[in-house]
Amino acid sequence: MDDKFISNLRDLYGEILRPEMEILDLCSSWVSHLPNELNAHELARNQRLSYFFVKDLNMDQKLEMEDSTFHAVLCTVSVQYLQQPEKVFVEVFRVLRPGGVFIVSFSNRLFYEKAMAAWRDGTG
Repeated sequence: MDDKFISNLRDLYGEILRPEMEILDLCSSWVSHLPNELNAHELARNQRLSYFFVKDLNMDQKLEMEDSTFHAVLCTVSVQYLQQPEKVFVEVFRVLRPGGVFIVSFSNRLFYEKAMAAWRDGTG
């Protein structure tokens, strides 16, 4: 993930996402790729984070949220670590509101010991 990738991703998020949206940042990290305007708005309104949880989606794919909760779900450069992505995706689509968007981004960078074999052993 070079600076151009991050810039392009931030621009994409800026085109699609709005501050008033309920957004689930799935597999997020200490680094946010959301546009600064969204972060500033959310942080000002929520005094840091409105809600977060830690969950091993390789052990349990069920999301403990109501159906049709989110306008958008993001999975930024983490899909390669999901052992059962199809089960996670089923849950994502369950918690998305009608007309919601699921944005999955990935790169060819990975932590070898964490990535599943299909990503480690495959080619571009």
